[in-house]
Amino acid sequence: MADYYDELLKICGFENEEINREKHRIEKAFQKLELGLKDMKRAEIWVRQNHEVELMGVRKLLGAWLKELIDLVLAKDEGKKLVYYGFPSIQGPSMAIKAAAPEKVYCACPDVVLCHTMGQIFNKLSPILEAGEENGLPPGNGLCSLQQIRVGGMAKGIIPVPDLVTGSSYYCDMGSKADELLQERYDHRAVYVDGSMDSRWGEYPNWLSQRVEFLGSQLNKVFASVKEVLGIEVTPDDWDKAMSISRHVYSNIRQSDEFAKADPIPISQVEIGLAMWLSSGCTGRAMDEAPGAIALLNREIKEKVDKGIGVVEKGAPRVMTILTHFSDPSIIHMMENAGLAICATLFSSPPPKAKSETTYTTLGEQIAEREMRLGIYHSSYGFVQRTAKAVEDLNIDGIIWNYMYNCRPFAITSHFLKKWVEENIGIPVLSLETDNYDNRSYSAGALKTRVETFAEILRAKKASATV
Repeated sequence: MADYYDELLKICGFENEEINREKHRIEKAFQKLELGLKDMKRAEIWVRQNHEVELMGVRKLLGAWLKELIDLVLAKDEGKKLVYYGFPSIQGPSMAIKAAAPEKVYCACPDVVLCHTMGQIFNKLSPILEAGEENGLPPGNGLCSLQQIRVGGMAKGIIPVPDLVTGSSYYCDMGSKADELLQERYDHRAVYVDGSMDSRWGEYPNWLSQRVEFLGSQLNKVFASVKEVLGIEVTPDDWDKAMSISRHVYSNIRQSDEFAKADPIPISQVEIGLAMWLSSGCTGRAMDEAPGAIALLNREIKEKVDKGIGVVEKGAPRVMTILTHFSDPSIIHMMENAGLAICATLFSSPPPKAKSETTYTTLGEQIAEREMRLGIYHSSYGFVQRTAKAVEDLNIDGIIWNYMYNCRPFAITSHFLKKWVEENIGIPVLSLETDNYDNRSYSAGALKTRVETFAEILRAKKASATV
């Protein structure tokens, strides 16, 4: 006899044997998440409307996210030690922690996991956001919706209390403030990774060595805290293993991005985002299932390229956004329906490679040096230069700079980046105030008119260029 969740799980790439084997875990997790028959039926419709489930690679990625959600909800019950980290996060330390004790540790950014599951799959994120607003992060104060999701998830008992939290104070001050609230409420251990994004305009790609030394010492503090709190030592071998898997995953993602250069664009950024943010938002399923799922998706995308199949018409203006929407895929689809080929995000362009071998000796400093080179955590000017490189690499006609009004680092770039790109590169930029995690105030309908107007501008510009 079929269970109430079987059809949705099959849509999300689960095999019958897998559903039967995991039946107890699935039902226990869904009970904690307050997901019943009506939620499954709504989710079936939502997923079919917003994801290309005719592609098995997409289904497997959706399944990986669902499995990650189940792992998260049950981690404490199953005897795991929990490490939560913030978003955005420096890539690598979390995977190294997981690699050091894969059977003992659950390590993820729970707010990102909830976005991609309770939002993208179940379209039921609002109750969690409301719980966050009722438990210390009230609405109307410009507070990060990701943090509201984490606070709400813990307040509702959906996600367990972690043993250790690492805050991304090198980029996001709001994350550490919210972690302080949770630390007072739940008495978990928190270690804050501080940094500084101050630099002179034009300094990137150079930086002061003190910045690497300071951020490096902060990252080394994380590894020391993991050993102190969890009794787990992260070794250089663990780091090498984590980076080997990460390189493999990102190599596959880069291949997806290469296919997105085709005209017509063969795949929606909604699906590329499933792969990209799985690798940033968690470590378990990202390490175990992401490589195979993305490789399968790439084979399916290539078939679409070979057949000339696209998600928008050939010749549509090619547009880059900062991020895909984490919880509401209908927003990217609204942009596509306006006739825009959303072909890339800021992170689609390959990052700069090191010019020489590192001279730093500690693991933390080596990671910090890499992050300075990438630019995102270097400075606002580094952010601008990464954007310029992406425009050049990806043949972009326009940018939708979908910045989050309640995120200070992103909001800072909202208008000066538009001015710089239009004056120095010569392509139009739509500075679009939004919230990439919470769609209650910034839905597809609310943003549609501005996006459609921008699409008309880009089409007119392309038409005049061909005359």
